[in-house]
Amino acid sequence: MRSILAAGAATAVLSLATPGTATAQAADTWQFRCPAAGTTVDQSSGTSIRFRAEAPNNPGSCIVAGGQRRLLGYWSVGEAFYRAGGQRIANAVASGLDLRGVQPVTFDYFGTNRTGESIHIQETWGGAAGGSMTTPAGTFDTVRVDREFQVIGSAFRYTQSVWFDRATNVPVAARIEHRNPIQAPSLVNWVATEITRPAMAAR
Repeated sequence: MRSILAAGAATAVLSLATPGTATAQAADTWQFRCPAAGTTVDQSSGTSIRFRAEAPNNPGSCIVAGGQRRLLGYWSVGEAFYRAGGQRIANAVASGLDLRGVQPVTFDYFGTNRTGESIHIQETWGGAAGGSMTTPAGTFDTVRVDREFQVIGSAFRYTQSVWFDRATNVPVAARIEHRNPIQAPSLVNWVATEITRPAMAAR
């Protein structure tokens, strides 16, 4: 396997502006649109994502195989976080982000833990230019989206970073940084092993 993540790739970055550069540089805008229908991403975790269409009346969300709607084509909109702040994130990425200084989005909500107890959760989402990344599926110029999750009053917290190919908006890698000894089993590191686009599938 070739380089899984570019050397020195950053994880959580909640202070995303670079001092003194915002007025001197041209805008670096990323506007999310769903990958072309039929695009499939095979992941090193053994799963895959197949894109079907942009979600009607829901910019920033995509319909994937099975009819599931996902924020940025990746995170399920059925999760509690989406009801609390997901639409704000979706609207922001669909309108276009200037990656020189993204303002993080922070929100909180209540959920339950594995034993059914109520917990208070806070999340902070941000983004930045992700640079060049090489995976077994190729080399990509990327945007990185960071999701910092923490249970208020608890040591449980993690940061999930997902890299998207700027040319196609396909997710090409994800990495989890756990900041406590307890790990969420549903959160895994992966890289794209193969990306099949509609023109390739038709051959």
